[in-house]
Parts: sequence; C-alpha cells; structure tokens
Amino acid sequence: MKITQDFHIHTHCSCDSANSSIDEIVKGCQAAGIKEFGISDHLHTKFNMPDLEIARKEFLEYGPVPGFHFGIEVTCATQWECEKIAKRDFASCFTCEVNGKPFQTMTPIDGIMYGGPANGPLMIDLTKEDMDRLGIEYVIGGVHKPNYTEQTIPTMIDDYFNQSCFLLNHELVNILAHPWEGLGFWSGYSIVTHDIADYRFDAFSKIPQEYWDELAHLLVSNHKLAELNRCNICNKRGDGIIARTTLEKMAEWREKGVKFTFGSDLHKGGYPLSGESSISECEKILEKYGFTDDDFAQPF
Repeated sequence: MKITQDFHIHTHCSCDSANSSIDEIVKGCQAAGIKEFGISDHLHTKFNMPDLEIARKEFLEYGPVPGFHFGIEVTCATQWECEKIAKRDFASCFTCEVNGKPFQTMTPIDGIMYGGPANGPLMIDLTKEDMDRLGIEYVIGGVHKPNYTEQTIPTMIDDYFNQSCFLLNHELVNILAHPWEGLGFWSGYSIVTHDIADYRFDAFSKIPQEYWDELAHLLVSNHKLAELNRCNICNKRGDGIIARTTLEKMAEWREKGVKFTFGSDLHKGGYPLSGESSISECEKILEKYGFTDDDFAQPF
C-alpha cells in the first residue's frame, strides 16, 4: 500500500512542542508523495484560540497548494474547565498535590489538569461559528487527559471510553484521534514521578472487547473515521504492546466496516522521510496487518 494522505500535522503555532513551519510541512509531504494533507494544531480550550488564528493567517499567506487543507485537533474537555478559562478563573488550579507529590503548571495551555469534579459534563470548546470564521475544513477529536477521575487502570479505561464515545457522537468531529493513546501514561503517576516504571503499559491488554466493539459501532453508524496514528503504530515501548494492540484492534475495526485516516502527528523536526517511524516504515507495518489503500477515506 501507499500512504497518500496525512491529516494530523502540527505547526510551530501549536500550543505544545511543535516547531515545523508550513513551508517545511508542505515540502516534506510533497517529497513523501502525500497528495492530501492538512495542518491540525491543538485546541484544548478557547485559551488556545490565538494559536489557531495565527496558524490560519500563515496558511492563507502561504497561498493555495493542491491537496493542502486546514484542520484542527480538539481535546475532549469539560464544561467545568472551559467555564473557568472563559472567566479567567484558573490561577487557583496551578498548584496541587497529585498522589502525594506536588504538581504545578503555569498556564492552562493544556486545559486545567487537576481540580475539577470527577466525571462531569464533557464538551469541545469549539463552535460551528468558530469553524466558519477560521475556515476549518475538518476536526480531529482526541482524548488527552482524564476527566478528573482516579488514575488507575479500570477508571482510566472507563474514562477514555466515555470521552471517545462523546467525541464520536459530536456533530463537529470527523476523526477519532489516536484511539486509547496515553492510556498507560494516565493509568499511573509518571506525570509527577517522571519514571517510566510508573507507565502502565499493561492497561492496553485490559480494555474490554465490548468497548472496542462499541467504538467501532459508533464510528460506522455516525460516519466517523478512525485515525491510524504513526506515533502509535511505530511505538516500540512496553515490548511493543501499544503498536501491537492498536494494529490488531484496528484490523478488527476494518472488518466491521470502519474507515481510516493516516496521521503522522508531526510535532518537531522535519517530515518523517526516513528512520524507524518514517512514512515508508508505516506503509510496511500497515501492509503486514492487511491494510490497503481502499481502507482510507477523506474527512470532507
């Protein structure tokens, strides 16, 4: 098979560690033979909206490129944090104790990580009016943090599942980003210990089959796409359990009628033209699990 699309790419405008310019992205995609591609910087909450406005300005200034699109990656957020951020009432959330250890942030750039009501109402901090104003062509929806639930494997699995269902039922979301990505991280407390030993790789083997089946059902019935994310399918950590589980379950989803997009999830450095997680290596991995060109669709 040949990967000819990439709808998950971050520019230097994104609120995290991304540092690629639009020119680097366009030339890298063209060199890799990618025909349809789009930038999709993070919007965790409206706090990140100025980043998206700059990205849109640069996108327009670069000029039209065949197959080049403007998208966005939204986080499944909570009404509680979005309301606090809208009121600029978040300073008290910057310092807290997590599993007996101090945790501190300086801004709500990634949303409000701790302090909210567990299992509260979910939302994405994006409206149809925002999309029209910024010319957003497609929306990737992802789970990036807990809904203030206890960081254990059972609670995180339920939390991730509930957030994924919310995204798949949301009218503005086109693509489910990197299903279950980060589950092992949030199932332990490596966020405060910075110790890989606290990363619960075994969480991936404990996801109930009925959860996989229900997500596949929602993807098909709601006409959404699932993302085959380069950072997941090439992930060799934890004896490869993240990549193996992702690919095996995505292959099962394929047989149930799910269609996919490919996302490099590029954050830093040049476009992945070589190395262990290059586009060509992704093609080999996907071929091994039976994927063909016909399994991919566009989110428009």
